[in-house]
Amino acid sequence: MAEDYQSSTVIDTEFDVIDELRQAVEDIVKALPGDKELLDKTDYIKFLIKELEDGLSGEYEVLRRRRFITKKSE
Repeated sequence: MAEDYQSSTVIDTEFDVIDELRQAVEDIVKALPGDKELLDKTDYIKFLIKELEDGLSGEYEVLRRRRFITKKSE
């Protein structure tokens, strides 16, 4: 059984929730270049992300960071 996991890879990843949300909204904006109504919604989402970023600053900045470990077997 242990032989099955000899070719495993452990990936340790850390990400910033605010940065991920911001990038996701930018990807949506790029995918919806002509839809004015949806683009207006993305402006509001960007505003909310900024408010969240302000709230998660200073002593709460650690809440923005998430770390996860994945294991991939080949």
